[in-house]
Amino acid sequence: MNYLSTLDVSLYRALNFYCGLSPVLDRAALHLATFAGALFMGIFGLLWFRQDPQQFRRRETLVLLVPAVAIALIINRTISTLLPFRLRPMYEVGANAPSYPWTFDLEHWSSFPSDTATYLFVVTACLWAVSRPFGLLFGVFSACVALARVYFGIHYPGDILVGALLGLAVGCAVNIEAIRDSMGRTLLGLEKRMPQYFYAVLFMGLAEVAGNFQATRHIGMAVVGMFRGYGGP
Repeated sequence: MNYLSTLDVSLYRALNFYCGLSPVLDRAALHLATFAGALFMGIFGLLWFRQDPQQFRRRETLVLLVPAVAIALIINRTISTLLPFRLRPMYEVGANAPSYPWTFDLEHWSSFPSDTATYLFVVTACLWAVSRPFGLLFGVFSACVALARVYFGIHYPGDILVGALLGLAVGCAVNIEAIRDSMGRTLLGLEKRMPQYFYAVLFMGLAEVAGNFQATRHIGMAVVGMFRGYGGP
């Protein structure tokens, strides 16, 4: 464990070393994540409405993407809550600051495992199941966004790795044939019977996925705050 911890810190320092050396690289790393939602929605729309013999099979997987992300994030937060709290590397071992003022809303959550990596890679797994090219595209993008979190000192590489593996595991689990055929077919049945309600709920779900469930998380934090108070982490 000591060896893994030392390796984690060494890899983190190797990547964070470049933070602050180039304003262009700093801003590219910062703003890359803002394209995640748009890229996801664009790919989802193209795959959902593509007319070919595989459309129904493809939609069975895509319709499960929203609950898959929700389940993966719930598991992520459960693990984070049950395990000992891990400080962000920027607070525990220090970090090179970028070349401009910046702030991150870290929500006083443990660094391990990375919920951002979980979110990105469960989407990657589901997209890969229906389209290798789009799955690869989103996977490369996800890796870059996840590494940017290490670059800024928000996560250790180990946080990213475990979060990514968790996301991939959940994405693969919902694509097991029995689960996909039963749950996916049931949800798609609602499209035929109640298309107006189906697409309204689907749109709201996709909006939450595109935003990494930020609205849901803020509502949850507000509810917790009502019972625990807001003064302090």
